[in-house]
Parts: sequence; C-alpha cells; structure tokens
Amino acid sequence: MLWIWVMSFVALDGLVGLAGGLIPERWLHRYQGPMLGFATGALLGSGLGEILPEALERDGAPALLWAAAAMAVLGTIDWLASRRGEHGARPVVPLALLGSDALHNIGDGMVIAAAFLISVQLGAVTSLAVLVHELPEEVADYALLRASGVSKRMALVGLAGVQLTAGIGAAGTLVASSLIAQAEGVILAIATGSFLYIAVFALLPDLVRRRAASAWIALAIGAAVVLAQR
Repeated sequence: MLWIWVMSFVALDGLVGLAGGLIPERWLHRYQGPMLGFATGALLGSGLGEILPEALERDGAPALLWAAAAMAVLGTIDWLASRRGEHGARPVVPLALLGSDALHNIGDGMVIAAAFLISVQLGAVTSLAVLVHELPEEVADYALLRASGVSKRMALVGLAGVQLTAGIGAAGTLVASSLIAQAEGVILAIATGSFLYIAVFALLPDLVRRRAASAWIALAIGAAVVLAQR
C-alpha cells in the first residue's frame, strides 16, 4: 500500500511538468506569493516538526550530521549553478536544462517517499508542498526551452519525460529503507536537510522580498496543517 501511495503522488508530481504550457502566466504571478508561502510553511513544519524528530529517534545525533550534509550539498550545487550563470547570457542548452531538472526530480521523489515512511497524512501534505514549490520552476523551465527554439510540443514532452526520474528517487528510497534497517534514519535525516534548505534558502528570501501579508498567512497555514497531525 505504501508503494501505491508514493507512486500515485509521484505521478501527480509528474503532471506538474506540463504546467508550463497549460497555466496562464498571469494567474501564476497573481497567486505565486501565497503558493510559495504555503510550501515554505509545510516544508518547515514537516522538516522540523515531524521528520527530524523521527530521524533523531531512529539514528540519534548522527541524524543532525546527515541533515547538515544534505544542506551543504544542495548549497554547493546551487553555488556552482549560479557561478555558471555569471559567464555571459548564452542561450540555455535544452539537454543540460532537462538533465538538471531530472536530478532535481530525483530529489523530489526521495523527499515524497521519506515523508510517506512516517505517515500517509504527512506524505500527502508534503507532496502538496513539493508540487506547489515546483510549479513556478516548471513554468520557468518551459519558458527557457521555448526561448531556446524548442517547439511547444517537444518542450512539453521533454519536461514530462524528465518527471519520470522522480519515480527513480522514490523507488530507490523505499527499496533502501526496506532492505537496510539502518537506512531509514539516514534517509529521513537527508530529507530533513533537503526540506530545510529549500524552505530557508530557496523560498524564504523570496517571501521576504515580496512583503505580502498573504504569503506569510499562507506560510502559517502550511505549518499549521502539518503540525495539526501530531
């Protein structure tokens, strides 16, 4: 049953890959603040209120090291990507963009599966947060592919195709947790680090810049929805 829940939400995550060609940009711009606020609150609530305590219970103090290591790795990847972006405004290379998106989606699959390892309720709320967080990114990726000369059909096919890699991340997480007893605590700790990095370093600065009350209200709602399950 766990596999069915996880793969169902991973498949839903995959449908977001088509959002760039289907969602009006005006609508997304109007509601992006509250959407990102909800995602930030849900990820913080899941990471600090649910997943980290579970990881500490299963793996002890080393869980904090694994979480910090996950944050450091994600930070390094972001830093390298930003450094590459400083070397001129060259057109995006479609295969490179899709490859980067595929790696990102593997991480999404791992995060979704890790949340479901604790409970179906937490998995569902966390999956929603991942979807809301990913939606603007997929729209941006679609726009970049179109700007680089890729046809609308091929852009949608490419983005939908790379979403399949989320299933690889989810399946690998579930298999590892079932075959290696000690792996579950490590997986949850890494998921915690991923949640916190995305929430604190990727989403929160954007909310601060927006200065929109609706975004902060949505953040509180996202955290409350998660913590209400305790």
